[in-house]
Amino acid sequence: MRLAILIGHFPPDAVGGAELQAQAWARRLAARHDVVVVTRFSAPAHAARERRDGYEVVRLRPARLPGWRTVHDLLSIERAVRALPRRPDLLLCFQTFISGFAGIRIQRHTGIPAVVWVRGEGEVRLARSPLARWVGPRVWEAARGVLVQSEAVRTTLLAELERVAPRLRAGLPGKLEVVPNGLELPDPPFTRGGRVLTVGRLIRDKGMDTVIDAVAGVQGLLTLAGEGAERAALEARAKRHGLDARFEGVVDRGRLERLYREAACVVLAARRGEGLPNALLEAMAFARPVVATPVAGVRDLVRDGVNGLLVPPDDPRALRDALARLQSEKGLAARLAAAARETAEGFAWDRVQPRLEAVLERWAAA
Repeated sequence: MRLAILIGHFPPDAVGGAELQAQAWARRLAARHDVVVVTRFSAPAHAARERRDGYEVVRLRPARLPGWRTVHDLLSIERAVRALPRRPDLLLCFQTFISGFAGIRIQRHTGIPAVVWVRGEGEVRLARSPLARWVGPRVWEAARGVLVQSEAVRTTLLAELERVAPRLRAGLPGKLEVVPNGLELPDPPFTRGGRVLTVGRLIRDKGMDTVIDAVAGVQGLLTLAGEGAERAALEARAKRHGLDARFEGVVDRGRLERLYREAACVVLAARRGEGLPNALLEAMAFARPVVATPVAGVRDLVRDGVNGLLVPPDDPRALRDALARLQSEKGLAARLAAAARETAEGFAWDRVQPRLEAVLERWAAA
């Protein structure tokens, strides 16, 4: 199968969950398929075309004028796909907008089927903006197939369509598939360290302020891996609490693995916007006890008191109580950690990859 992956940003300089999963999928799929990634330039030093890990990356220059950017992106993505030496059998579009929108336009103009992979709860919360209400349902209706990362996101998407665009909902369940993120399983042994770890962009939706407030009331050792616009405010918040907080910034893979191994537990305090969080899956793979908020795909991943603890968003006291339980309740952390690892094993690449390949090949042949 010849596969073109369309995504707005791509590593090494874009390190969100969608981008990291796109990179991992490109490398894995390239072992059996002809894969090209079409993305934007994110740094001037990058090459317009690059081959790595068995696949090709084609980078497009964004428009300088913000008002022209969407039209420019749509046109340049289509030109790039048309210019590929070998016509793709399928377009795999990461996120509904703008890649999914571009994909269905190319499908309409060329006949190349487009599959849209919804990557987060924010894409399916259609009430958030007029653009989301107009674009999302029409992109999903036109696409050959639609992928989501969890049953929770699937349920939310269908419920939102029923409320906002019931006419467009009717045909969607038959072409809506759940394929979760894939995962590299690290090898034991796993020994617990003493710090609370949280991984993600330093933005309001990730709830890093809640983590700081909660950890300050328990033991005061916190590591934050990630970068974002709220870093300065979060550093000041941690300082006011007298918290021993290490702000690691964006870390490479090796450093992130060391952070997981030295953590006592891993916290995801997101307010919204998650799909199936990589950070939570990876923490569970390292047999870390996890504390999370029940947003989107987290509800499918974490069973409260079984393989992790769930707390309400925006509730530092509930998060503080959960962290205190991990410290004081005999055997709890070890039991949750063992169950977390067992859960993570279900997301190993050798289990997840065949599911994606099967639906992509079916849609390409349809």
